Amino acid sequence: MSWLDTLLGRRPQHSSASLAKQRLVEVLVQDHVRVTPEMMDAIRHDIYQVIARHLDVDANQLHVNITRSEHGESLVANVPVRRAAGSRTY
Repeated sequence: MSWLDTLLGRRPQHSSASLAKQRLVEVLVQDHVRVTPEMMDAIRHDIYQVIARHLDVDANQLHVNITRSEHGESLVANVPVRRAAGSRTY
């Protein structure tokens, strides 16, 4: 993928096998840290509520996953931002 594709938000097409493998790993990690699907939905909703106060975000494109690395598990949120939510005073 070139830097221009990255800048424009284009993503490479993945095979169905690699997508299935990625989803399986996500499910296994979530099971390992004992996060239920309901809990993930609640976390996703809470993250959306907080960020939406300040930025215009698309709730349908918000993705929250628990990933595993050599340092342990991490909660990762991918939140596409359309623009600032307007001028607000705090």
